[in-house]
Amino acid sequence: MVIPNAYIINIGDIVQVWSSDAYESVEHRVVVNSEKERFSIPFFFPAHETEVNPLEELINEQNPSKYRPYKWDKFLIHRKNTDFKKQNVENLQIYHYKLA
Repeated sequence: MVIPNAYIINIGDIVQVWSSDAYESVEHRVVVNSEKERFSIPFFFPAHETEVNPLEELINEQNPSKYRPYKWDKFLIHRKNTDFKKQNVENLQIYHYKLA
């Protein structure tokens, strides 16, 4: 459903981990509209040394941590080496950090 003049906010992998799956990351896809202007403000990266893990305030016995911590810079480097260069290796995804 299209809502005129609406804002669309795509949640990324870090918010999914921070919320321990309360919010789910979405695959971002855009279709070009040659008749109407589109404005986008992307924001993707925390500080490289950031350790990403579920927020303590959202973790309890009823909602245990669903992800193991990871370092953002190592995740980003691995993604660049697997996805962006199209090497013949599996693309690192956030589910690789999911706890069983």
